[in-house]
Amino acid sequence: MESKELRECLSLNLKKYRKVRNWSQFELSEKAEISEQTINSIEGLRLWPSDKTLIKIAKALDVEIYSLFIPQNLEVRSEIITELKESVLKTVENIVHEALQDWKR
Repeated sequence: MESKELRECLSLNLKKYRKVRNWSQFELSEKAEISEQTINSIEGLRLWPSDKTLIKIAKALDVEIYSLFIPQNLEVRSEIITELKESVLKTVENIVHEALQDWKR
């Protein structure tokens, strides 16, 4: 992963975790005890945070630091979800079919 991709990943995850909690940038900045401008600059890809800032943000969001760097590839996730749905449906169909066969006996 290149530097730009890493920054984008951090930015997207920061926004995601913040929005899940319905927090504004200001609310996160208060909870992390850093400036709102810092949050805005990280999300806007203009600032790479220090390790201390990352620790404060992760603690405020109640997540592990590494989770801020996990790529959020929606296409891959969508494909996995579709495959899981299809697999579950086939399994349920087989179970129902077998149960009906047992019931008929």
